Amino acid sequence: MSLNTLVELDEPSRSEEIRKAFAPYTPLLEVSENVSVAILALLNLSHKRQFATDLLNKKRAIEILKDWQHIESCAQEVQWLHSHNLKHPDARVAQQRILVKAEKPSSSVISSFNSVSRLGWSHNSAAVNKAKLFGTNFIFKGVVYCLATIVLDNDKQWRKEFMKLGMSDGQWAYLQSLFDNYFTKNLLPSYVDRHSVQVTFLYQGKDVSITPVTSHSLLADIQIARRNKCGDFSTIKHWHSSSVGDLASSLGGNISALSYSPRILACSKNKENDRSSGIFFVDFHHSSLRSKSFILACNDIVENKSLLIGKKRRDHRRSAIKLLRQSLSEWLSPVSYWRNVGGEVPSDRENSTAFFLISALDEDLLEILPEVNKELHSILVRYPQTQSFAYHPELLIPFKAQLKSLLIGMKIKEDETMAEEPYHYLHLKNLHVFDAQALSCPYLVGLPSLLAVWGTVYNYQLRLRNILKRNIVFEGVAWFLRQYESSSGAKIPAPYLPPMKPDEAPKRPGLIDMRFCDLRMDLVIRYRLEDGGDTPLGNDELTMLQSAFPGRFAGGARQPPPLHEELQWCQVYADANSLLAAISLLPDEGRWIIDSEKQVQSIESLVAWLSKHPNHLPATSGYQLLEGPCYRSGSHRELHAYAEPLVGLTETLSPASLRLNGKAYFIKNACWRLKIQNLTMLMKKA
Repeated sequence: MSLNTLVELDEPSRSEEIRKAFAPYTPLLEVSENVSVAILALLNLSHKRQFATDLLNKKRAIEILKDWQHIESCAQEVQWLHSHNLKHPDARVAQQRILVKAEKPSSSVISSFNSVSRLGWSHNSAAVNKAKLFGTNFIFKGVVYCLATIVLDNDKQWRKEFMKLGMSDGQWAYLQSLFDNYFTKNLLPSYVDRHSVQVTFLYQGKDVSITPVTSHSLLADIQIARRNKCGDFSTIKHWHSSSVGDLASSLGGNISALSYSPRILACSKNKENDRSSGIFFVDFHHSSLRSKSFILACNDIVENKSLLIGKKRRDHRRSAIKLLRQSLSEWLSPVSYWRNVGGEVPSDRENSTAFFLISALDEDLLEILPEVNKELHSILVRYPQTQSFAYHPELLIPFKAQLKSLLIGMKIKEDETMAEEPYHYLHLKNLHVFDAQALSCPYLVGLPSLLAVWGTVYNYQLRLRNILKRNIVFEGVAWFLRQYESSSGAKIPAPYLPPMKPDEAPKRPGLIDMRFCDLRMDLVIRYRLEDGGDTPLGNDELTMLQSAFPGRFAGGARQPPPLHEELQWCQVYADANSLLAAISLLPDEGRWIIDSEKQVQSIESLVAWLSKHPNHLPATSGYQLLEGPCYRSGSHRELHAYAEPLVGLTETLSPASLRLNGKAYFIKNACWRLKIQNLTMLMKKA
């Protein structure tokens, strides 16, 4: 947007629109064609709204510029401009800032490196308006500037306009000297504030304490995306917004974060009880045909011919067919499950298509394809949102082809030849986690952080080494979600602080708005032994294996499953074949969280991809260090570094899809591990 278009508006809407255009939550304003007007607006913005109703009032702007004490106090706030906000979300962090340019991550993930560079401000809440004069970002001749960097570059055009309003050469030179000092010193804190979060990770063989910090540029991109109504978002409330920074203050403390929670299907039957009784009541999973994924896939296939570009049409159709296949595999998942389990079918169900599929021999499966196809269309007719897909000419062939492929995949496969590997496996079943952090970083609500998974596993490894006295090394972890329920609330971060002076009131800590989730999950850990022996962990060590598992996960409390459900919730497997036979019978309502082949680098491309692929989820997948680890007082470890969170893309995969893809697919794609390259720490496919 250009400032020229806003100048043509009438008051009071003109000042209101200019105020919004200069705010941190809107796209940057182009001011190249009207520098003098930009200066008037910025001078008037340095006062409260009630004292500057007309932002283009030249007379008042000149009076403000003559008040050198006010201009100097505005200039002092430049020392608190930052690239990453240390006071977000905890405003108790004080007298610190970070002003650096993040390096390019080693993989395609979302970071501030690919965002338009903006500077934010956070310091004393009383000076939030004063900071706007020299700290507001805008575009000048295609480059992002703030008034402080304009003065520092000694731009002749801006200098001339300031001289016209009454600024002297000496004052301009003073500001240049002041800003040069602010932009070259104290760019990183010399100590770690006691209110700053610290997490410990292994980096290049040493334990390093890492403080995650929020990128102002990336957080601003998310606010802009929400104003453009692109994507799904949650609102995180900050009660002391002006203490957090200029972005939070401009939004009244209502900061937006991406919100993408796992889509866990409701369980239609209690399979564990059915299996224990030997009798099961099975039908197709009809709710999957009303899912967003299925409807989106069908619409994309039907509308595919409207795309003019051949390559785009082929890619679009290929993506839709893949989504359709996943939805149909969910529809068939109860049948696939019970073909693996077996059981007694009630006599009143023996004429159903589902029963024929379960009891059919492998060579007879394709003979039932017409009945399955007919069943599919009869179900589509039932629901208003899917009626148009039943017997649609563009969908007849895709439906039949995918059903045929899925039925072939149901055939009992001969044991796949697995390459010998020096790995063994631990399966931790049906773990319950309460109040885990769903707000995994300031940008994202949904899945707990992938780093939390690896942090828990690494802690588990250290405990096992200490208890078992064996040199066990965890090489990867697979994550399966059985259940996900979100919740929200605000928690007091600290008790009341007693008064420091006799007449001083006690300090009340600020509330921090959070998002939490309750989980039921499985972890499959791939490990090897480096103690000179080939004997894997055995059943006689199960008690110690269970007692050593950490009681915390992603900030939440971890509990074992109830004894009547799982007495031995940790199982050991000597090889992949025995493991896969067990996990193939996990409930089809759950989802494996695996690394996605598709990766994105911006908020815009992320929300566009997620709108077309509901089976994908964003997740906090790593850190980009803003510096090399160094000694810093206040650190929990010998070495410390500040880092910004990285957001990657994951894919959710049903157990039915995993069974169809085979054992080798699980071994190759399901496990995660932390990989480090230069200053990038990222959870990737093991």
